Amino acid sequence: MNQTVLGILQEFDLDTYRPIVPRSLNLGNALPPRAGNLVKVVTGMRRSGKSYRLFQEMDALLEAGVPAEAICYFNFEDNRISPATPQTGDAVLEAFRYLAQQAGANLDGIYLFFDELQEMKQWGSWLRRIVDTTKATIYISGSSSKMLSTEISTEFRGRAIDFELLPFSFRERLTMTPDGAELLKGPHFSPRLGARMQAMFDEYLTRGGFPAAQGLPTSQAIALLQSYVQRVVTRDVVERHDIARPRVAAALARRLMGLNGKQISLRKIENDLRSAGIATGRAYLADLLAYFEEAYLVFQVKEFSLSLSEKSTTRPKIYAVDPGIALASSRAGACERGQRLEDAVYLELRRRHPSMRDGGISMLHTKQHGYEIDFVVGDALEQEAFRLIQVTESMEDEKTAQRELRALWEALDETGLEEGLLLVGSGHETIYENNGRRIVQASAWKWLLDDSETGM
Repeated sequence: MNQTVLGILQEFDLDTYRPIVPRSLNLGNALPPRAGNLVKVVTGMRRSGKSYRLFQEMDALLEAGVPAEAICYFNFEDNRISPATPQTGDAVLEAFRYLAQQAGANLDGIYLFFDELQEMKQWGSWLRRIVDTTKATIYISGSSSKMLSTEISTEFRGRAIDFELLPFSFRERLTMTPDGAELLKGPHFSPRLGARMQAMFDEYLTRGGFPAAQGLPTSQAIALLQSYVQRVVTRDVVERHDIARPRVAAALARRLMGLNGKQISLRKIENDLRSAGIATGRAYLADLLAYFEEAYLVFQVKEFSLSLSEKSTTRPKIYAVDPGIALASSRAGACERGQRLEDAVYLELRRRHPSMRDGGISMLHTKQHGYEIDFVVGDALEQEAFRLIQVTESMEDEKTAQRELRALWEALDETGLEEGLLLVGSGHETIYENNGRRIVQASAWKWLLDDSETGM
């Protein structure tokens, strides 16, 4: 028996991680253990809370009466078992059954929680064998968006379902405060409470939602968030994809953080890096960008075209996985509050529309004047827009107000939609009406707290 694996299993104590802050990501009811079960996969960037989401599920099983001896948790990122192999996985199950037997447990079915399983070589084929031969309910987590496509498509087509976990939303962040339940009662807030919520929202846009960054002094939070980016560069990009020029990867990551909420040009980034003495090429940068997106550090939002025959040449926008990590990891002044506000809205749209296929959240430029709409929620493949959303820091400036409104009015006219949403970082709420159509101007932080199905 592998004594290292046995020791790791004996060390684990769920009580050590309590209290567990509940996450809003719903994994559905736990499936009864059986061979051939559907595997539930929680994916997201490193340190976004995937382990604690597994702990939350384990807690629910214990409360439902599942004996602790029937639940196995193992983190394959533990450096004591590196490099993890299928033999390591077999050793985990052997040691788990041994401990259950020692405890006198008579197990009819087991619950397996495998954290960061992508660290195991050939993990897809190993897990498929376990699924087919073990009466179990299985949850796994991983830091790659490709876990259910490129990497295990042949082994797990139709046999697994993934759930994307992002860092804390603004609503989840408020639940951590002592009076969080009271704060979330809304939707009507007194002027005093509204001012407090606005201040907390400002802090959220600065610190972000990574769990471990909450409560730290600002300097420590910045250092922590910077280390997260460095770890993604090193572990998920350079080592995972055998990148020969890590300096290019690190430089690109920093520039992407500063471009949060903006359109990107790989040609310009290439020229900037060359000017800084870093030789690279656009094709190489495009590969690195794809790897960063795979690791959940950034997301690309592309143009929503209203004609299947049109091929958009519009440059995509880039959004960071968290507004705080973007601010901490970009050059001073490169990631302004308005960019982070837009980022927070985009991330919330991802949370509220998890079942949408690629292109479900897009940007739009109107045909007539090329006005930009920040977000179109809809089916890009079917060319059907459901909702138009514009985000701005404030509507106090008259030129800004005219720009945002004219873009929405023109987009509503071209899409045939009757209502648009204008989210403001600060300022009053109102409704604009014109020729049977209307634009609802709402506070961004109130919209982020809306826990209805669509939040719109």
